[in-house]
Amino acid sequence: MRINLKTAGTLGQFLPPGSARNTGSIDMPSGSTPIDVLEKLGMPTEESYLITRNGSIVPIKDRPSCVLKDNDQLSIMPPLKGG
Repeated sequence: MRINLKTAGTLGQFLPPGSARNTGSIDMPSGSTPIDVLEKLGMPTEESYLITRNGSIVPIKDRPSCVLKDNDQLSIMPPLKGG
């Protein structure tokens, strides 16, 4: 299945080759979760990213059990830092 991706900031470096302007797509097996996508992209999974699926926030506790579907839009934003 194909998952459409959008990132922000420096997370664009993890997108597959051919991606542009922090958007891209990735093929994943059926039953994949947001954690599976992070792992396949090589993103550190211990970070507190803001992840949305089709515009709805995926809470950290739900990420291992949130099963993605073909053509889902997954947005991954870096944690906010600073003071």
